[in-house]
Amino acid sequence: MYDQEKVNDFIFRSENIAKKFDKDEAFAIISSEIDACEDRYLQEYITALNFIRHEKVLDWIETNTERIVNINLNWGHLAASSCFNWDKAEKWLTKGRPLSLIALDALIFCTTNGDRLNQSPWMRQIQPKLIDNPKPEIVATRLQKYLSVDNVPRTKTAIQRIIWNIFEVDH
Repeated sequence: MYDQEKVNDFIFRSENIAKKFDKDEAFAIISSEIDACEDRYLQEYITALNFIRHEKVLDWIETNTERIVNINLNWGHLAASSCFNWDKAEKWLTKGRPLSLIALDALIFCTTNGDRLNQSPWMRQIQPKLIDNPKPEIVATRLQKYLSVDNVPRTKTAIQRIIWNIFEVDH
């Protein structure tokens, strides 16, 4: 049976850990507990890593891809909160699913301009951006190339949205 109280307790404890310890220590404590959690709790437990906002989380995501069953927005949200950059996005696009889908979701979060009304309060607060700030043409060209490998509706929609965002097109 799924235990929501267990999830809520972990998130609460993790937020306190992130406040009490430096990023490296907080990451080690929280990620080790996530590593030990049952897979059915993974989607919710990963949200605790958002509190750290540490680039080590991106490497952790890469090493945990075999545990990822569903690619929901939590993963892109987490990557965007963790100092996501274009180099990592390109690497994940090249590796393919599930990392490419996480990269696309993170790119949406990192390229959104304006009020972010359809995003979480966390995204509205931190306003993530790609930390290496690539030229829009570079991003658009690479994403168009990715469509030749993965052109399902979810991918097409995500790429269209990212391109609109980077070129500031009203949609």
